[in-house]
Amino acid sequence: DLTLSDDDIDRLSMNLEKFDDAFFKQENILRASIIDENLPHDNPERKSEADVLEMFVRVNTGGTKLERSDLIFSLLKLNWRESASAFPRFVKEINSGNDFDLDEDFVIRCLFVISNLGSKFDVTALRKKTDIDKLKTNFQECCNAIRATVDFVQRECWCASSDVIGNYYNLVPFVYYLFHVKKHVVPNNQIDRVRKAFFLFAFSKPFSRHADSRLRKFVNDQLKPLADENDSTFPFEDTVNWVKYYEKITNFDGDVIDRNILLALHMVQGLRGGKVKYERNTPEIDHIFPKSTLYEKGFDDSEVNHFANFWILAQNKNRNKTDKHPKKYFIENPQKEENVSPTEMKRALIDPNMLDFRMYRSFLKERGAKIVELVRNKVGYTDDDFISPKKEE
Repeated sequence: DLTLSDDDIDRLSMNLEKFDDAFFKQENILRASIIDENLPHDNPERKSEADVLEMFVRVNTGGTKLERSDLIFSLLKLNWRESASAFPRFVKEINSGNDFDLDEDFVIRCLFVISNLGSKFDVTALRKKTDIDKLKTNFQECCNAIRATVDFVQRECWCASSDVIGNYYNLVPFVYYLFHVKKHVVPNNQIDRVRKAFFLFAFSKPFSRHADSRLRKFVNDQLKPLADENDSTFPFEDTVNWVKYYEKITNFDGDVIDRNILLALHMVQGLRGGKVKYERNTPEIDHIFPKSTLYEKGFDDSEVNHFANFWILAQNKNRNKTDKHPKKYFIENPQKEENVSPTEMKRALIDPNMLDFRMYRSFLKERGAKIVELVRNKVGYTDDDFISPKKEE
């Protein structure tokens, strides 16, 4: 039996009195209105769940309480009840073993795109039964296209993290492409073209701004015409010109590397960006030459934070490194087991003979050029990739 103290009994009595007062005595505190009270049950004018949700959508889209994707998902669940469990289940599955952190927002966006409903979360798209039916019909194959895209990016592009690839929006065009190719598999003769297009998006990040309009335009202008013709060619040349127009990129050089330093470092050091199992192994970007010392010696921000002065180091090692002179950390550490091996330095393109502040600018120039060359060669870029074809007169 539960024994209450006198104070607990007094508090319980007071709360019960408040409930009684609110629900039964003070009629104006909680007022209920039944707007369809006088209408027959089968009258078409009676309001439904959809009408209530529509009101909910209108109120919330006028404020900032919910994301539009939350409202879209609510509408989906109302008109397609299985989606309430199907979406979360798929999201859990697709994020297993990687760090892409794809969510329901991403899945819904992909489903809209491949169903030719645009990339914007437009509530009006879900007011037609034909559109809902289209989404239902395409859902399973859309999930397969997302699975295929994640597999391709991990296997052929060596990435397993949305942070590393700039943004998960960069995956959407490839989901659309793979949705339309046979068996959702990139043909052998298109692997290089798809890989080069993927890295161009990952470095230039064209969808980090105006994602809705740019995704819609790229899909409709570059991908859909080929899909309509059952042509499995990926339009790499058009992708280059499209990125040139929006991001002003005319070649793959250090300026492009600067747009996504994290991705470049992962490629240089052979990392994928997947989840770590042990917190102290969490990767962190580290200055090879400590920034505090560089500032003291008069180097400016562009030199201190140049991409060639970064590498990726595990959290526990980075915290121990602090602001040590690079030569003392890499090759002259009193605790010899803490020295970085020549093999690891070579892998990271760090020349031990240049770990001298007097050679810092030369270090940046030489390592920077090596990083650009390694990334270009690994992806397969050539100068010809960025030369616009001459128009016939």
